Amino acid sequence: MFPSLIPPRRLRPALLGAAAGLLFIAPLAAAEELRFQVYLDERPIGEHSFRIVGSGDTTRVTSRASFDVDFLFINAYSYRHSSNETFRDGCLTAIDATTDDNGKRYEVFGEAIGDAFRIDAGAAVANADGCVKTFAYWDKGFLTQRRLLNPQTGELESVRVQPKGRDAVATNNGAELPAERFALRTDELTIDLWYNDDLGWVALESDAGKGKRIIYRRVM
Repeated sequence: MFPSLIPPRRLRPALLGAAAGLLFIAPLAAAEELRFQVYLDERPIGEHSFRIVGSGDTTRVTSRASFDVDFLFINAYSYRHSSNETFRDGCLTAIDATTDDNGKRYEVFGEAIGDAFRIDAGAAVANADGCVKTFAYWDKGFLTQRRLLNPQTGELESVRVQPKGRDAVATNNGAELPAERFALRTDELTIDLWYNDDLGWVALESDAGKGKRIIYRRVM
């Protein structure tokens, strides 16, 4: 799954697609666009983009990911993810996500009903209590959460976050930015995230299996 990123699972980021813990999301005056070049090790394989629009206490996020891995001129792996998410005061109120993971399709729909959030992943329907958030890498505040909704599978996943201190990270143009690093751990993998004080989320890195790494670099 890739960054709505959904967390990468093997060759999936980070989406393995994108809340604010005990804080609310500040309203945005205009749409904000985030674009990331995605690499398998140092090999470009695609792009993941986010459009974030705030209005009062409501934030709407559109996430689009497209990855292709070629081997000997043959497309060996493809991934497409699209997600529309709505948050109110930092809590998810609606999600509509579709994923094609190398031919395997997923659909996830969700909406807030009263004090619960109803999640329909096709094969199963579940209700979650409390404030639900996705793997919203674009909002550093989501790192306060202890569970996150995977927009590819519809599962609520337990997570643990560890601050890793100050660091420097590369963007797609080769420039290095000072950033604060965090390690987000699920039961299956660790996702490293970097946040610049002025630009916010600027990079992501996670294990893709077989000694490979999935890398997100902010397009500047």
